[in-house]
Amino acid sequence: MAIVAEDKFADIKDWFTTQFEVQESSLNGQKGRPLYAFRRSAIERLPELDFPTRRDEDWKYTSVTRLLKPKYVAPKPVQLNAAQLQPYLYEGLDVNLLVFVNGVYDESLSQVQELAGEAILTTVEEAMDKDVYKAEVEKYYSQWVEHSNDPFLNLNAAFAHKGIFIHVPKNTALERPIHLLHLSVPQEEPQLISPQSLIIAEQGSEATVLESFHTLGAEAGEPCLTNAVNRIIVEPNARVRHFRIQWKDEESFLINNTVVDQQRDSTYTSFSADLGGRLVRNNLSALLKDEHTMTNMHAVFLGKGDQHIDTQTFIDHAFPHAESNELVKGILTEKARGVFNGKILVRQDAQKINAFQQNSTLVLSDKAQMDTKPQLEIFADDVRCSHGATIGQLDEDAVFYLRSRGLTDQQARSLLQHAFIREVIDFIPIEQVRQKVDVMVEEKFAAQWGKKK
Repeated sequence: MAIVAEDKFADIKDWFTTQFEVQESSLNGQKGRPLYAFRRSAIERLPELDFPTRRDEDWKYTSVTRLLKPKYVAPKPVQLNAAQLQPYLYEGLDVNLLVFVNGVYDESLSQVQELAGEAILTTVEEAMDKDVYKAEVEKYYSQWVEHSNDPFLNLNAAFAHKGIFIHVPKNTALERPIHLLHLSVPQEEPQLISPQSLIIAEQGSEATVLESFHTLGAEAGEPCLTNAVNRIIVEPNARVRHFRIQWKDEESFLINNTVVDQQRDSTYTSFSADLGGRLVRNNLSALLKDEHTMTNMHAVFLGKGDQHIDTQTFIDHAFPHAESNELVKGILTEKARGVFNGKILVRQDAQKINAFQQNSTLVLSDKAQMDTKPQLEIFADDVRCSHGATIGQLDEDAVFYLRSRGLTDQQARSLLQHAFIREVIDFIPIEQVRQKVDVMVEEKFAAQWGKKK
């Protein structure tokens, strides 16, 4: 007689299913739209999927129990004004701005200008309603709804409201970055916020997408769970730059799943900065599906208090003549914990691969922890691959030298910390974004590491 293990998350799955039915009851005539079947399929598969536990190797150092404890409800619309957006914009940067408040698209605050060529910036729902895009959108949507074993992907598919569809036609370069600004306002009940985007850059095209996540009014209200999904297709000789900046309040939870498909001669470059959040989990995967691809992944994280920031990356070199570069740096203090698990797979026929991976972390207190696991799995013999990890503290000789030049102890330490992080920030190619991130890091140091301005 087979013994069936008890599902300790069964009640949580039932809760999400109930909330889905509540949300669907308000759709009225929209249930006939093509997206509805995918949403229904996503929630119906949830009971058969397992939320990860620490027995799962990729979740060994991160427990989702605390994250799943609140009884999340669908977010309620909140009215903001343009002045409230200003601290989160990039001064001097001309963008197409899409604003989401508690996960709900706010057209009145957004500023969308005419796109180059026949590029499309619309919602997933509207894309599925158009014959020219319907089959393409359904193909990728079904991959994360019907063939995934990750319950967070299914939750996103079931609860996403006006996910974003970006389509850049062949040989078209978008002049302006697309800025997806996600603002959350804490409410009396915990909220489930589900950002979603599908980005397709056709052959020879170029696009820049900037995601930013912030909290307003963090002093009151229940925490929220932001469960984001990005699916990015980079076709032959296309270029996509992808930035993700988050400074949420330190009671929020964030799950981010980004999957990138790269085709021949394509380039995908990402930069992420995690400054806030109570528990943050980033999953970034690049599947290199042809020769002569270039993949760049750069990330920084700063944690204090009991923040937990977990970054998982996977680069799959399935074809020869490709290059990948990965640099992740972090600083932890007080009782914060960081996790990095980076895997580079070089398959048997993937010769002439050049892959670099490095994770470096400063741990500034006895109670802070860092777990790092850079991995190389190489099944080809003509490759140049390297990986490494360092965990250490500030160089006290350098601190002493700076103090001898007139800096206080706090100023000397903050200067060295910023220099440590700055190596990654300098990879940001857009000056306005680089300056904004630099200022945010300075503010984080000033508020939480004691640097005097």
